[in-house]
Amino acid sequence: MEAMELDRQENRRRSWIATIVTLAVLALVIAFAARVFYFADQIKSGGLDLSSFDFAKKLTASIALASAPQPDGEFDVTTTDDPSLGNPGARVTIVEFAEFQCPYSQEASFTMRELAAKYPDDVFYVYRDFPLTDLHPLAQLAAEAGECADEQGKFWEYHDKLFQNQSSLTQESFVAFASELNMRVDQFESCLSSGRYASEVEEDLKDGAEAGVRGTPTFFINGNRIAGAIPAEVMEAIVQSIIQTP
Repeated sequence: MEAMELDRQENRRRSWIATIVTLAVLALVIAFAARVFYFADQIKSGGLDLSSFDFAKKLTASIALASAPQPDGEFDVTTTDDPSLGNPGARVTIVEFAEFQCPYSQEASFTMRELAAKYPDDVFYVYRDFPLTDLHPLAQLAAEAGECADEQGKFWEYHDKLFQNQSSLTQESFVAFASELNMRVDQFESCLSSGRYASEVEEDLKDGAEAGVRGTPTFFINGNRIAGAIPAEVMEAIVQSIIQTP
């Protein structure tokens, strides 16, 4: 009898612990969801202090632009001549300024590729170059290489290849990647060596700086500037919040 009573007490104790754990997890989920949707609502209203979010620190800041004043407001940085995915008429337009040697841009690239694939009708995603040459010597050439790949309709494959091999980028690797992706290598080499797209990259950099980009990655969601590698779940919550609003 004593053993049975001890078993019952142990079962009650385990049941109580399980209940506490369940409630604690539920509270965390609710708190996280509330934080995410508060964030989404504030993005739409423009009333968010981004410095309070950890992802705002996931930014490779430009030394050259560190002291430049940052304008406020909404910015139309959407273009028709930069690589894009999705529906140009979508309710959500996301323009990203990024660079291929930035580790936070690499992190954001996976988020954005998955998001664009998941919401092809609801999201229009535009990639723009923002090479931080004061920090990354190959950033400008990598951006031009991406433009040369785009010339052959291979930007996104090349984009992925650069980020997947970010730690080992060299001038030689740019051509090697073109070969691995079955591009016309002679055309690619000619494009890259001529500097054909140098001005296109510089235009992206200028437009970004004028709109307050001070590092990579920086996003403009329906014109609202948000700096840092936004987590996938937060980015998706923002998208959901916008597309579900009547």
